[in-house]
Amino acid sequence: MDPRTNPYNPGAGLRPAALAGRDGDIQAFEILADRAERGLVGRSIVLSGLRGVGKTVLLSELAGRALERKWLVVQVEAEHTQPDHFSRALAAELANAARRQRSWLARVTDKVREALGSITSFQAAVGADGISLGFDRTPGRADSGNLQFDLVDLAETVGAAAREDRIGVVLFIDEMQDLTPEQMSAICRSCHRAGQAALPWFVIGGGLPNLPTRLAEAESYAERLFDYRRIDKLAPEDAATALTQPAAAQRVVWEPAATQFVLDESGGYPYFLQQFGKTVWDAAAGPDRIDLDDATIGVAVGQEELDLGFYSSRWERATKAEREFLRAMALDDGRPSRIGDVTERLGKASSQALGPARASLISKGIVYAPEHGAIAYTVPGMADFVRRRDDD
Repeated sequence: MDPRTNPYNPGAGLRPAALAGRDGDIQAFEILADRAERGLVGRSIVLSGLRGVGKTVLLSELAGRALERKWLVVQVEAEHTQPDHFSRALAAELANAARRQRSWLARVTDKVREALGSITSFQAAVGADGISLGFDRTPGRADSGNLQFDLVDLAETVGAAAREDRIGVVLFIDEMQDLTPEQMSAICRSCHRAGQAALPWFVIGGGLPNLPTRLAEAESYAERLFDYRRIDKLAPEDAATALTQPAAAQRVVWEPAATQFVLDESGGYPYFLQQFGKTVWDAAAGPDRIDLDDATIGVAVGQEELDLGFYSSRWERATKAEREFLRAMALDDGRPSRIGDVTERLGKASSQALGPARASLISKGIVYAPEHGAIAYTVPGMADFVRRRDDD
């Protein structure tokens, strides 16, 4: 069928035509926002899951809904290789959000002036140049250069101005597991202070499954501070909706056998559904039906594209020693691997010998530590890819 009308969107953060299976997560944010606009306290939200489950898409969807409410919306991505980047990006995006808040610039109250001055102070403290709000710094506010103190100041001043205007402030942070412990502590402290003062300052974070643990390690009370929501593969009925609804909108019908085949091959993971949906559509003879033969051919093509891009991009970044580590993990068929088992499989005298490879793979975002003494792939299906590659 015509690729120019293909309704499927595989790609990092690209919104699918049918955002299925996330109604509960969207409703959680809407309830949080409704309560905030009524002056009621709510917990910030943390979304965690493997890569390819749609966390970035969901963060973007929630950010759009916050913008529709005319909230101050700040969107940043953590960067583990450049920790200082986070503070500068946060300052720049917070200033941009304030500039978009026309009600503040049209009616400058004392609280608004203090909020804008605090943002200006924070920009100067972290070296985020080039964005001017036209207000002098607020002395003693968000200007210490220590994020753990400055973010609390911003929560107080910006949150107070937002409460006066009956709106909220929300920081959307993607790849949140890459924050340093100090940065995570700062996030926690700002949310804690906002909750104590009933200020509409919130963080919506997205990251790998170990994110809740990392937050708890940064601040012991973090386990009570956030609404933790696991983002996983879609339930069968939701996966079927994500696959068939975009085609139905163009009056194209998936035959049941074709649908089930793609659902089985994708495992219900949103990224794989989009990838296979795209390649099946392009392979189908059409004009208004997709059958099992189309699905079989399309999935084979889609798997090749995943191997060449989604998986190979990670494999190629690994050193020889790191690839041996990944091969040893593949024997667990995608389940978390015990470090002791990997050590034994690689014939090492102790797990300490694997420390550098393990740390490097974590730094590269290829694996993560789901719990003490364990390691797991960050992407579903990596074990199968490693085996396919070795077979080839």
